[in-house]
Amino acid sequence: MEPVFTALIIAGAVIAAAAVTVLIVRAKLKSAARKYLGTDLKGAAEMIGRGLQDEANLPKPISNVSEMYRPKLERDFPAITYERFTALAEAVLLSVLRAISCGNADGLTDVTDAMREKVVSIIANNARKGVTEHYDDVTLHRTAIADYRSGEDKAVAVFEISFGCEHFTEGGRKSKAPVHCELAASVTLCYGREFAEKSMTLTRSHNCPNCGAPVYAVGGKMLQCRYCGTGITEDIHGSWLADSFNLIK
Repeated sequence: MEPVFTALIIAGAVIAAAAVTVLIVRAKLKSAARKYLGTDLKGAAEMIGRGLQDEANLPKPISNVSEMYRPKLERDFPAITYERFTALAEAVLLSVLRAISCGNADGLTDVTDAMREKVVSIIANNARKGVTEHYDDVTLHRTAIADYRSGEDKAVAVFEISFGCEHFTEGGRKSKAPVHCELAASVTLCYGREFAEKSMTLTRSHNCPNCGAPVYAVGGKMLQCRYCGTGITEDIHGSWLADSFNLIK
């Protein structure tokens, strides 16, 4: 009986020590909560919970080094405003999200074949899983240049875009209900002959210089506006294209 009695005493001592430790830690946490947050533990927990919820509904932060890269980009391409670059990056992002949501990449414009293949791969991967991934009600928050590199006959500019949307999957075993998400993505724009020549199925979008209507063409063909008949000479090698798209984790 003696070993059992000893074991019980030791176990009781351990439990008592643990209880005392918990009480001490709890007292210190209460003291710290009152001192630094002006509330008790329950209030602190609620405050943290609200903070996490607010963070989930705030625009996701993105890189912004426009002061470094924007002047050089504008010097290298004075005929194109910075706003046109950001508008192109945003248009590409929206077209990619629409393509994924619709499960069809035919509507992609101003992208290289490598970019198109990546989007097609995402759609095919979802199809293998038996799901459709949705990015609905997209709201763009902010767009900024994150990197820019140029050489003798090519240039690459990376733009990061923060946006909110209803993101969910439909079908399959793990369907998820629509939930508002704050996300961010990077879109890489490239310029140069090597990018255009690799894009045999390149679809370009234009606006007619005469009537302003949208004009689309595949490859480097001579274009004609279907609304007013104006001919448009397309310099496919002098065009900026999107070569990459990634969601920022």
